[in-house]
Order: sequence, then C-alpha cells, then structure tokens
Amino acid sequence: MLTFISEILLSFYACFSRTASFEWFVTIIVGLMIRSDCLGLTSIIRDLALMPSLYPSLEHFFRASSWEWDSIFYTWVKTVAAQAPFRKIAGRKVLLGDGTKRAADGKYMPCVKKMVQESESASKKEFIYGHFFGAVGVLIGNTIKTFCLPLSIQIHDGDGVINKWEGDESVSHVVQMLRDGFRAAAFLGHSLFVLDRYFLTVPMLMEWKKESAQHPGLVHIITRAKKNCTAYEKPDEYKGRGRRPLHGTSVHIQDLFKTCRPLFREAKLFMYGDEKQVRYLSRVYLWGQKLYQPLRFVLINDDEKQVILVSTDLTMSAEDIIVAYAYRAKIETMFKVFKQQFGGLCYHFWTKAVPKLNRYRKKGSPDPLLQVTDTKEKERIIKALKATEGYVLFASIAMGITQMLCLNYKGMIRVSSYRYLRTESRQVMSEASMMKYLQIHLFRFMAEQDRLTITKIISSKQIPARQVEIDLLIS
Repeated sequence: MLTFISEILLSFYACFSRTASFEWFVTIIVGLMIRSDCLGLTSIIRDLALMPSLYPSLEHFFRASSWEWDSIFYTWVKTVAAQAPFRKIAGRKVLLGDGTKRAADGKYMPCVKKMVQESESASKKEFIYGHFFGAVGVLIGNTIKTFCLPLSIQIHDGDGVINKWEGDESVSHVVQMLRDGFRAAAFLGHSLFVLDRYFLTVPMLMEWKKESAQHPGLVHIITRAKKNCTAYEKPDEYKGRGRRPLHGTSVHIQDLFKTCRPLFREAKLFMYGDEKQVRYLSRVYLWGQKLYQPLRFVLINDDEKQVILVSTDLTMSAEDIIVAYAYRAKIETMFKVFKQQFGGLCYHFWTKAVPKLNRYRKKGSPDPLLQVTDTKEKERIIKALKATEGYVLFASIAMGITQMLCLNYKGMIRVSSYRYLRTESRQVMSEASMMKYLQIHLFRFMAEQDRLTITKIISSKQIPARQVEIDLLIS
C-alpha cells in the first residue's frame, strides 16, 4: 500500500524546481490522507508527528514559486488516466461537474464575495460571504462501488480582476466549467460530461460548439432541462423563396408528458444501486434562441416526478443518457467527503495587500481589487490565491489516491477489527475507513519499508525518537 502511494507521488517530481518543495508536497499529501481533524495545516503537523518548528516552512511552501498549479493538475490527470479503474457508459468515461460554496469570513482573503445561502434551514442567514468553487470529477469503480474522483476544484467567481492581472480573460462559471471538462478530457479521452440543469444555457452550448470544432467528439454533454423548456421542430424543406427558416414549430416539452403518453417506452435500468422500472420518451429538437442547437430530449415519467434530460450526442440511446445522469449524485457525495473527511476547504490564506472586506458594498459597485496598483501588492494577492487553490488541489489528490486504495484493496481489509460500523461492508471500504486504517498502520508501514523515498522524506521531518521519549517522561 505504501509502495503504491510512493509510486504515484514520485510521478510529480518533475513538477517542482526544488527538491525541498517536492518533499513538502509528499508530506502534505500523506498528512491529508491520515488527518484526524480539519483544523488546517496544524493537522498535518500533529498527525505525522512533524517538528513544530517546521510550520513556517510548511506555510511558506503554498506561496513558493517552485511549483505551478497547472503543472501539478496535468500530472494528476495523467496519473489518474494510467492508474484508476474507470466506470464507462457507452464506451466513454464519465465526467461530473458542479459548483460548491465555502463560507469564509476572512477580511483579507482574495476573491471573497457575497453569495446566496442555499441551506433550507430557516436559522441561517439569507446571504453568506465566501468562495465559490467549480469542481470536475470522474467516475471510477466497479458494479459494487463507484466513486467520484476529484480532478480539479478551482475558484470560479470573484477572481476577474486577478485574471486580468495575469493576462487571462474573465469568463462565467458555466463557460469555465465546460473548459475544465475539456481540459481533463484531453488526457482521459472521449468522455460524457454530466451537469445539472443550471448549466443548460446558450453560452455553454456556444462554447461547446467552439471546443468541439477543435476536438470533434471529445466531450458530449448530458444535463437536465427546466420544466418550462421550449424547443423547436426542425425547419420545413426550403422552397427557394424568402429567407431560409432557422427552425420549425415551437414545442413545449412539458406538454409531451400528456400528448405523447401512449408513446412512452418501459425499461429496467440499474440506477442508484438498484434496478428501477423507468418510462421514457426520446425526441430530437432544436433548442436555444438564435442558436437552435439539435439536442436529444429524454422525458422520464414515473409515479413520483417528471424529469427532462438533454444530450448533445444525438446517437446516444435514451437508456444510457438516463443511467449517466443518475450518477450525477456522486459528485454531491464527493463534496461531502471532501469537506468533512479530508478538510479540503479548511484553509485560511490571506494577505494585508487585499483591501479589507466591506460587507456593506452595494451591488454593481467596482471591485475593491481595482484600487490595488502596486506591483508587489498584486504579487502578494496572486500568491494568496495560488495558496488557496493549491491547498484544495492537494486535498483532491489525497482524496483520489485514497479512493484508488479502497478499490485496489477491496475485500482484503476487515474494517470491523479497528472501526465500529453499524452496517459492515465486506467488499469496498469507504474513504473514511481507509483514512482510519492508514492512521493506525502508516507508521508501521514506514518502519517496515524504511528505504522507500516517501518514508525517508517524512522521517526527516519528524520529531526525533529520543525527543519523544523525553517528552513522555516529562508529561
């Protein structure tokens, strides 16, 4: 198990211009995999028994110039492509995308913005301040257990001014999400990109057409449409008089549940861990004002609710579209585990170069970052943002490696022998169970494999054994 972790981490060596930075990277990933609490960087110090005097060096690493986010991301996706057991639908890998929010009250943290509180609890405020992230994951696993492995989680809103400083264009969350999907698919191969109904927009489809022109068939989108969705029939045959029609008669998709009820087909599909009887209807229509993109609409009708799914792949079967969208819930599970078990959003990087957060700033007023003109202050703000996104990326890598360990060692570890579970799983263990197993046995693995590079790196930063004995005697 330790050899598997070491082989993956060694593949990142070329991403760092200094050996010391690579050693900190290895230490951070292993520390995140065994952390017993979510209290920031100090969790890594405690759980790996590192020397407390190394904390300033650990904190400095996140702002160091010896590594770049893009380089580590590309290496991570290549590693996943070579190591992970993918779940495929219609012969293609399945990418999942969604956004998540992290409340952050730091007064000097970059990219903090006012957001709507999505919790249904009436005791919480209507608005929060924090960071808005866009995440892309890929399905891995088997018929027994499926995980959403995180590939990239980046800030997608509030960073427009910083992007301009670095010479990048500022785009919407929807467009950025699609670009992230294509960026991952460039290494993974032909993929389906499953998104929720928030992403079905004309700008997203225009960006998809633009990217697909350069990479035909690389990514196809599966998403959900709103109930008030209106589509169009294909235009009638052109008769050579007047302007060529762009579309035919308009169609209210919701009405098809009544008018085409006898045409619905039935099928048994494996979804949400069980076989379910599904009634569906598949049609191809044009959608989008001034775009009129051909899309396959799949209407699902059961006793509980009516759902409208959409796919850009007109040749894909309705059954595959339904099954693929059913896996979208896996990214919600991924967010829960990422936040609660790995502490992936437990960061607090800030700088005084950022203008103090004004909670009473009016909507539409200029971004306070526009007031920053000093070059050194801009660099400090960029480094603070880099530290935030770097920490989240490292937590994604730690979670992905843990998920691959769960699949590689299925049925070989009895969880009940070291961790009480109300319902024991005898096949593929969860990420939390694997983390607990590593917390108990990691140091034993390191003692048995003391020649591994990963062992030497961590051991060089730990408190000397003699000092530990002295501390125990004093206590």
